[in-house]
Amino acid sequence: MIKQAMNKKRVIFGLVSAAALALFVQAGPVFASPVTINVDQVFTGATPDGSPPWLVATFNQTGSNTGTLTLTSHLSGSDFLQGLNSSGGTVGWAFYLNQTVSAMSCTLGTCANSNSGFDAGGFNTGPVGDIFNLGFGWGPSGRFQAGDSAVYDLTFASALSGNPFVPNGDGWVSVAHVQGIGTRDDSGWIVAGPSVPEPAGLGMFGLGTLLVGLFVGLRRQMH
Repeated sequence: MIKQAMNKKRVIFGLVSAAALALFVQAGPVFASPVTINVDQVFTGATPDGSPPWLVATFNQTGSNTGTLTLTSHLSGSDFLQGLNSSGGTVGWAFYLNQTVSAMSCTLGTCANSNSGFDAGGFNTGPVGDIFNLGFGWGPSGRFQAGDSAVYDLTFASALSGNPFVPNGDGWVSVAHVQGIGTRDDSGWIVAGPSVPEPAGLGMFGLGTLLVGLFVGLRRQMH
């Protein structure tokens, strides 16, 4: 009976080991993607119409050093983003990255104008500070408003080893300047804190962690 029990434990040990290894091998160097950034806090100025998040950005890794960034507006009424209409213009929507972008192109939707930039490291983001290095601006004839979206292909100068969208020195991942708020045509600066992976990505990571825990527990019982 003892021998049978030990054999059974060895079989379970082998299955758990294989499953845990498969999960981590499958994940490889790719981090838990997609990542969602909810711009849902008022930094200063007027509060946008509707309910937060007013803007949502989603990043999906597509290769070792490439990914797609989808910008989506949940603004309502007459609220809109513009900005970066000139070299010194205020940014419309900006992010902070911990890796260098070597190329960026808009493939679909309400694309920002040609003055949008990356790795500038000094966009005019008003009272929020200028520690942002990826910026988007619409206009002078276009606006990013209710129901709009835009999809960008990003190419990084090096392989991604984690989420490239991180908090800057002031703790903000993203900032946007909303205009046309309410009947008085007010404006406000809205921000996003630390970005988080989607639940599906976290679930995969959690399952892998659980399997590793079972692996360790079974190994201890066999010794």
